[in-house]
Amino acid sequence: MFRDFEPHFEELRRRFLFSFWAFLAATIVSYFFSSQLLNLLTQPLKTYDPQVSLFFQKPYEAFLTHIKIACTAGFVISCPVIFSQAWSFLTPGLYDREKKMILPLILTTTALFLFGVWFGYRWVIPWGIHFLLSYQTEMMKPLLGVGPYFSFLISMLLAFGILFDFPVVIIGLVKLGIVETQTLASMRKGIILTIFIVAAVLTPSPDPVSQLLLAIPLWILFELSLLIAGVIERKRKIA
Repeated sequence: MFRDFEPHFEELRRRFLFSFWAFLAATIVSYFFSSQLLNLLTQPLKTYDPQVSLFFQKPYEAFLTHIKIACTAGFVISCPVIFSQAWSFLTPGLYDREKKMILPLILTTTALFLFGVWFGYRWVIPWGIHFLLSYQTEMMKPLLGVGPYFSFLISMLLAFGILFDFPVVIIGLVKLGIVETQTLASMRKGIILTIFIVAAVLTPSPDPVSQLLLAIPLWILFELSLLIAGVIERKRKIA
C-alpha cells in the first residue's frame, strides 16, 4: 500500500524542494536590500510620526530583524513559484478539462495574495497604528522595539495576503464539484459573520473603522466569488 503512495511522496518532495530553493534564492537577494525594505516597512509608522525611532535591546535583535525581513520578502517574491508548485501537485489527479484551470488559479492566487499584502500595508495597518498610538500622553510615551514592531507588521501583512485568497478556495471547490453555490449561498449569514469576527481578531486596533476596512473587501470578494462560481456551475451543468 505504501508503494502506491511512493510516487506521490516523491512528487511532493520534488515540488517542495523546488519551492524551497526558489524561496532561498529570493531571500538571499532580498537580504542585500533589507535596509531599503526596513525603511519601506516603517512607512506605516512614519505616517503617524515622521521622526519616530525603533529601539533594540539585544545585540543580535537588529540582525535578526534584517533576516526576518529578507525571509518575508523572499516568500512574497517566490510566492508565484510556491503557488504554482502547490496547484501543479494536484494536476495528476484532475481531468484534462480541470487541468486548464491550473494556470488561472496560479495567477489569481498570486494576484490576490499580493493585493491583500498591499491593502493591509497601505490602509489597514496605518489606520490601526494611528489609533493605538493616539492613546499616548505626557506620562505615557511609546518606546517601540524593532523586533516586536516587525513581528507584528509581518504577521499582519501575511494574514491579509492569505485572507484575500479566500475567493480562490471557494471558486476552486465549486469548479471541482466539491461544494455547490446554493450551499454556500444558504450559509451566507454565517460566512459574513465569520468574516467580521476574523477581521476583528486580525486588525491591529479594536476600533470599528479598521475592522471594516478588512471585513468589507472580504465580503465583496466573497459575493464576487459566488457570482463567478455560479457561472462556472451553470456552464458545467450545460456541458
